[in-house]
Amino acid sequence: MELRNEPFASFDTKISRLSSSLYSTTCNWLILAIGVLLRTAQFLYNRSLTEGEAALALNIVQRSYSELLKPLDYVQAAPVGFLIIQRWALNMFGNSEYSLRIIPLIAGIASLFLFYRLAKQILNEKGLTFSLILFTVCDHLIYFSSEVKQYSTDVFFTLIILLSAYLVIKKHLNIKYIISFGIVGGLSYWFSHPALFIFSGAIIVLLLCVIEEKNWNVLFWLISAGLISLISFIVNYQLSLEAISKNRTLVDFWQPSFMPLPPTNLNDLKWFPYVFLRIFKFPIGLSVYELLLAVLSFVFGFAVLFYKKTKIFLLLILPILFTLLASGLQKYPFEGRLLLFLTPVMILIIAEGIEYIRKTSSQGSPLIGFALVFILLIHPVCLAGYRLFKPRAPEELRPMMEYVAEHYRTGDIVYVYYASINAFRYYAHRFDYTDNYIQGIEARDNWSAYYKEIEQLKGKGRVWFLFSHIYADKGADEEKLFVSYLNTMALQLDAAKAPGAAAYLYHFP
Repeated sequence: MELRNEPFASFDTKISRLSSSLYSTTCNWLILAIGVLLRTAQFLYNRSLTEGEAALALNIVQRSYSELLKPLDYVQAAPVGFLIIQRWALNMFGNSEYSLRIIPLIAGIASLFLFYRLAKQILNEKGLTFSLILFTVCDHLIYFSSEVKQYSTDVFFTLIILLSAYLVIKKHLNIKYIISFGIVGGLSYWFSHPALFIFSGAIIVLLLCVIEEKNWNVLFWLISAGLISLISFIVNYQLSLEAISKNRTLVDFWQPSFMPLPPTNLNDLKWFPYVFLRIFKFPIGLSVYELLLAVLSFVFGFAVLFYKKTKIFLLLILPILFTLLASGLQKYPFEGRLLLFLTPVMILIIAEGIEYIRKTSSQGSPLIGFALVFILLIHPVCLAGYRLFKPRAPEELRPMMEYVAEHYRTGDIVYVYYASINAFRYYAHRFDYTDNYIQGIEARDNWSAYYKEIEQLKGKGRVWFLFSHIYADKGADEEKLFVSYLNTMALQLDAAKAPGAAAYLYHFP
């Protein structure tokens, strides 16, 4: 029997050696370097602004610093500090996509190193490497590091607050670290709306530490840190958050993403498992193939942290609970990109769980544990490799506008699809578009209104149609709807396509 098992023992030894090399400090720094490369590649690709990015960019471009303190136009909301630093970047580097994305990129790259430092404190070396790989290759973290929105800075301030709180715990409530924690909290609200959830959870954990250690001498300093943060939040709320919370357009748009509070029927109860499972796809970036293992890892990580690392458990779980509470009060949507700030929290919990599963399953053979980690990482790693050579570009309206400008003839009319209007306005000056364009109407529930608008173009000659950010829901695709009807009314002379955008030229006799 021993002879028969010898080849397997030898193979397990090789797996163990491979694992050891993967979990080295050198390997971790290589992973960080890859993370920087992935984020920089997406940034340098210089994709077109999406409609949402363009809407925020127009506010930044068209307003002075003081005007950025007022409620934003185009149904937009962003932290005041983020807007001001974005405006500063424009003043420094000029009006371009690169200028608008440099701050999110810096935040995204800095988050890599902050996450490494935090994970190094919480996880063992194998859990650390796993979490670092998952954080590094997370598709949404890479993409939003080059998004003209505040989501990358949300992640940055989540990590800054968690790390500051952890250092207070590690240094046994040292006053210097408590003061630093308070300053971080006070500043964070100006750059990240969900920083409130992270800081609130952290200060509760620190108060529990004071009670546990009976270190009443630092209670004054901790309360002072909380007051500094509270005052900062109140001022910030008066300046911008109050207007955002009362914006009915935003509230109605995000209505399905608010937690039912209280749940009153079966559909309300279904919201919880649906949202829980959806988080693993967005923002974590895992596919359906890893879902079961990811959920199990989260559950085991939850349990291990609860029983063995209670303070860390509360530090990671309380922000999730506060976010859910805010969602139930219809103050913060619990969905998608707005949860990107929870990505580090979720990954740390998953990493703790997969490491527990790996250790338990590896008692028979290291190969089993290695295979489980491989299963969880294979999809996000392969996707990141693919994105390195083909970065995401969801709405490429810029090349379509350039194409139209190059083929434009005197007397041509440009019709801009209603959902493309902000991106069109942002790029209009670049391609010398005048005010001689038609802004399409929005009539998602009344298609006949689109037909009537098109019919008004009879006899107008050459008309260009620009599309991006196309509404396609409930079986409807408005670009196809337009083109189908246009083909019955006019002669198509030209067409150009790009990812998420299109341009068509029709002649109306």
